[in-house]
Amino acid sequence: MSVKNSTVVITHKPESIWQYAHPWRFVLHFVERRGLIWQFILREVQQRYRGSYLGILWAMITPLLRLIVYSFVFSVIFKRRWAGSEPETFMEFALILFSGLIAFSMFSECATRAPRLIIGNRNYVKKVVFPLEILPVSAVGSAFIHSLISLGLVLAGLLISSGKLHWTLLYLPLVYLPLVAFTLGVSWLLASLGVFVRDVHNFVGVAVQLLFFLTAIFYPISAVPAALQPLFWLNPLAVIVENFRRVVIWGLPPDWLWLGVVTLFSGLVMLGGYMWFMKIKRAFADVI
Repeated sequence: MSVKNSTVVITHKPESIWQYAHPWRFVLHFVERRGLIWQFILREVQQRYRGSYLGILWAMITPLLRLIVYSFVFSVIFKRRWAGSEPETFMEFALILFSGLIAFSMFSECATRAPRLIIGNRNYVKKVVFPLEILPVSAVGSAFIHSLISLGLVLAGLLISSGKLHWTLLYLPLVYLPLVAFTLGVSWLLASLGVFVRDVHNFVGVAVQLLFFLTAIFYPISAVPAALQPLFWLNPLAVIVENFRRVVIWGLPPDWLWLGVVTLFSGLVMLGGYMWFMKIKRAFADVI
């Protein structure tokens, strides 16, 4: 009696990118890893100021120095006025300017770091069980903490200049939501692209500088020629910055229509960036 050798061929079904598109699974994935994410956020903050004498105080000193320089140049040298003919004190102009810088700086910090985020953590790439997708999350979390510190300076300035804070600050989480989502999505995309195309870092640096001047940081969108204003509103960061100023500086509710549009768009960017990152992260080890 003879037994024939049989060969069993096992075919590996290609991994579908759509398995990462489920919103509830997306949320659950990071909720289950919240402890690890928090550890990495703390590590990000500690490493930035490790060895410095002032420590985390630099998180207040650096933006404060930038604020003073920008405000002096635009409000004193160039005699810029935010609302046109309405008189403004140096403090008022500085607070308007700083509130826009807070929102944009959170995005720019994460975007410029993202292309080198995976390459700078090579030791984690070789570990199969390590969730690389939390590295951009920890970077965004660290930037978020620094933005809250800067926001504290703005609130202190408002108390000094006007003696009160606006109740519309309650809307601030709704304004932060699209900023965090958009920044996360862009960070996942750039972090993955940076592994394969090393020039991405240089391109992002230039793009962020251009975006800085197109986001209405130093001027209101109303100062832009009417024919070009729709193009400026297509920039999600411009919408976020404008709503940031509405709820923090001017005591107005957000522009609900534009906030809803940019929140939906930012959510799609976040989910798309995550799907792309998860799809190609298996190839990181081969490249690095």
